[in-house]
Amino acid sequence: MATNALIPIEQVVSRYLFKYKKTTEDAFIYTEHTCNCFRDFCLYDSDQVVTAKVTITANKIIEMPADMMGFVDLVVPIDGEWWSYTEKKKIVNTTTFTGLIEGLDEDLGEGVGVTEGRTTGYAAAGGINDYNFTIDWKARRIFVDSATTDSTVLIYVTSGIESSGITLVPDFLTPVFDAYLNWKTSYWDGTRIRERQMLEKDYTNARLSTRNLINSMSYNQWRDLILSSAIQAPRR
Repeated sequence: MATNALIPIEQVVSRYLFKYKKTTEDAFIYTEHTCNCFRDFCLYDSDQVVTAKVTITANKIIEMPADMMGFVDLVVPIDGEWWSYTEKKKIVNTTTFTGLIEGLDEDLGEGVGVTEGRTTGYAAAGGINDYNFTIDWKARRIFVDSATTDSTVLIYVTSGIESSGITLVPDFLTPVFDAYLNWKTSYWDGTRIRERQMLEKDYTNARLSTRNLINSMSYNQWRDLILSSAIQAPRR
């Protein structure tokens, strides 16, 4: 039987210490850096996302999950597929308090539906969507427009680090972790300061190899893509 595809992040550190003949004295420091490396992978390179049902309040607001670090998409299911909301940054994102009760004041434009352009005729524009949203990162809220239900689906990115429990990471990231730790070691190991740029390049190369692995397409995927774009009629 082959090795497991997911391993504890502490195992990554212990294997690194063994491979590079390092003591366990700085194991906690290496663990912290390994967590930072995995967080960066989840945010910038990974295709691992969280798909969660979220509640839309009466004020047309979605409260961001506590672990949400990056936004990917806001969707609704239509005909068995996800249909994405369109981001409109100018949607009014204020609310009005009446005493301790938070609500919407239409006189101030709060909760008023966005007026779309023509949808038919020669003056019609493309990309007209019934579902719109805007994000308020400071308040950690998402304001939606034209929602027809009290729930929708939010796709987002987390750090990947479990605050309670075991953090499992893909074993194929081991070369990335090793290169990252070698690079970061040069910041406190005076004997490696001259190697810092070379070590950073090693990390970049390992990261790019991982990106290629994640984003590469198989023969059948390319075949489906080509066939789906081929039609008998001429294209304009």
